[in-house]
Amino acid sequence: MNVAVDDDERTGEVQVIYGTTTLKMQTRRHDFFVCKLSEMEMCGLDKATRFDLDTFAWIPWDSEWFDTLPQYDSPIVGHLTDHAIKLLQIELSYRKAAQMRALAERTRGDAD
Repeated sequence: MNVAVDDDERTGEVQVIYGTTTLKMQTRRHDFFVCKLSEMEMCGLDKATRFDLDTFAWIPWDSEWFDTLPQYDSPIVGHLTDHAIKLLQIELSYRKAAQMRALAERTRGDAD
């Protein structure tokens, strides 16, 4: 999760990634999936979930946007496992490399 904080204003924002139980594993191979039961439980998910890494928003971290469920002390209901964090880092690195390759190809095409 990405977090931005304005210390002067004492406000913060979090980057939220769109998650869906519509997995599309064949057509959206480079999204992030949480499908193992142990990881789903750690993340607070009751179904396998695909996180669409192309769809995100920055949202203020306040009660207008985030509510605490009765059985929790915080709006945060789970965390990625260490294994899932590594998988997400690999996917983000793959995406960054693909973006760099595409930029290099466009730059090379502009030079011709």
